[in-house]
Amino acid sequence: MANFDMAAANALLKELYFGQQPVNTVYMDRPLLAMIPKMEEAVGEYVPVPLRWADSQGRSSTFTNAQGNQTALKASKFLVTLNPDYSLGTISNQTMLAMATDKGSFVRGVTTVVDSAMNSAANSLSSALFRNGSGILSSPTNLTSGVLTLGDPNDVVQFGVGQTLLQVTTTTGAQVGGTSPGYVISRSVANGTITLSTSQGGAAANPTGWTNGAWSTYSVTVQGDQNAKITGLQGWLPSTDPTVGDNFFGIDRSPDPARLAGQRPQGTASESITEAIIDAAILTTREGGSPKHFICSFGSYSALEKELSQRIQYVDVKVADIMFRGIRINGPKGEIQVFPDKDCPAKVGFLLQMDTLKLFSLGATPRIFTYMDSNEFLRVYNQDAAELRCGYYAQLACDAPGFNAYVPLIA
Repeated sequence: MANFDMAAANALLKELYFGQQPVNTVYMDRPLLAMIPKMEEAVGEYVPVPLRWADSQGRSSTFTNAQGNQTALKASKFLVTLNPDYSLGTISNQTMLAMATDKGSFVRGVTTVVDSAMNSAANSLSSALFRNGSGILSSPTNLTSGVLTLGDPNDVVQFGVGQTLLQVTTTTGAQVGGTSPGYVISRSVANGTITLSTSQGGAAANPTGWTNGAWSTYSVTVQGDQNAKITGLQGWLPSTDPTVGDNFFGIDRSPDPARLAGQRPQGTASESITEAIIDAAILTTREGGSPKHFICSFGSYSALEKELSQRIQYVDVKVADIMFRGIRINGPKGEIQVFPDKDCPAKVGFLLQMDTLKLFSLGATPRIFTYMDSNEFLRVYNQDAAELRCGYYAQLACDAPGFNAYVPLIA
């Protein structure tokens, strides 16, 4: 068990207090997580999410035909179950005492551990909101001497030093190469790479049993996350139509993929980003939706800024005391606000009607877990230390997938 001990805390300890605060360099901008409506009392075995996806067809200009050919309306309900996610932190008792006052430390030791663990959980949730529940973080292209080259360099934001990763198959999430993990010892934002070792803090080396040369079918995930994360937008709004036999929270979505699994406009990957957003909005509004938000990667957002140039119109939106800046585009049903999110995959955007989405959870997401004694820190029985447990039990749901769209982008 690794804990935040005196050696790790050394950089934050001080002899004299000057009022400084260490800079928190961990990512904080999570617009999708901030904007999605939330329901924090999702008790019970599952949450039923009903929707009517086909009207009755007892209609004709001739009464006898209307009567004879009538069919019942079609309605279904997604049976949404919550998924857990945990983020733990441990601090030694001596460190807590040494960092308990302003005189002895730039920051409180306990506060540092809590903020770090909570931020790790929030980053995990924000990432999962864009993905399909498989736990896959990236599909690399090469592994040489421990250096893993990511297929999308922007995926580097999904990784942090100290993570324990597994190599899995892209299609099923099943582990490849036995049970040997790879440990992240460094990362390069400039190169879009992470460096792995066979042990925590060890030298760069290919993890034992990892297969190289067939990365078109292999991906990487955090150990324990395989097919265990919440189902995000790529699950509710997949890139291809679900086929016969699909079982998505108890529903076969193949009879009407557009209404049950969202819109997938054709040709947007070759259009300008502005054209892609507008065409996706036209398709979605034609089907009854009224999308007002478009979430994309920073790369796509930057390309849109350059594309609009002098015609650009910005919009500032405040959510939970956090200000997000976006770009305003005129859509078929009014203004569409475009926001960048670090966790959105490259060259894809999601056109969303936010009131059709909801993040169900047991309590706040993320939260500090407390048990019957209400203690936030638990004593580690075999160490002079205390352990913090935080995370969430949550699941994303959508009661009108057809009012939202998965939009491939040119950049």
